[in-house]
Amino acid sequence: ARAAANLRHENLITIYDVGQHDHQPFMAMEFVDGKTLGEIIAERQPLTLGEKLFYLEQICAGLHYAHAAGIVHRDIKPANLMVDRQGVIRILDFGIARIEGSGMTSDGAMIGTLNYMSPEQMLGRPVDYRSDIFAVGAVAYELVSYQQAFSGTLDSGLLQRLPNEDPPPLTELCPGLPPALESIVMRALAKRPEDRYQSLDEIRAAIREVRR
Repeated sequence: ARAAANLRHENLITIYDVGQHDHQPFMAMEFVDGKTLGEIIAERQPLTLGEKLFYLEQICAGLHYAHAAGIVHRDIKPANLMVDRQGVIRILDFGIARIEGSGMTSDGAMIGTLNYMSPEQMLGRPVDYRSDIFAVGAVAYELVSYQQAFSGTLDSGLLQRLPNEDPPPLTELCPGLPPALESIVMRALAKRPEDRYQSLDEIRAAIREVRR
């Protein structure tokens, strides 16, 4: 949290203070007047494709900035992405972020939200910034189609499906979608980290071209 508090970017929540009160840890953050992407998706708001792509560009920009500072978020999901009244995205909740090379959190532990978790994270393997790239792919899939890429729970076999199966093609759910956009999302959702985009700046540039 202290590392995240040093980050200053328009698409990242500003953390003002970190400490303890009555032996309980706290983070004091800016108040954002808006809605999470989770709420927007649940309400199925009639956003244009251009608006959705602009949100995705902002997510990529903010998270790329955090990655450049050595911070991996590890819990990117619609509920942690706030849209303010001006349409600006804020990435929230760096509570389980991992600082590259710090050893502060142990690999081998499943930390995050299952439906957006990379296969390597779900299987307890070491994670890096490419796990966030997978999560951005899952968010992009859901924002475009209003359907989760990997729905379900542990009880419904998600632990077996996510590392081994691809979600339904986006073009089946959204006829008329630009084929280039589906290619971007599916590359971000590649099972092997080395098969994904290797930076969120690459994804942002590709999305910007589709939006243009």
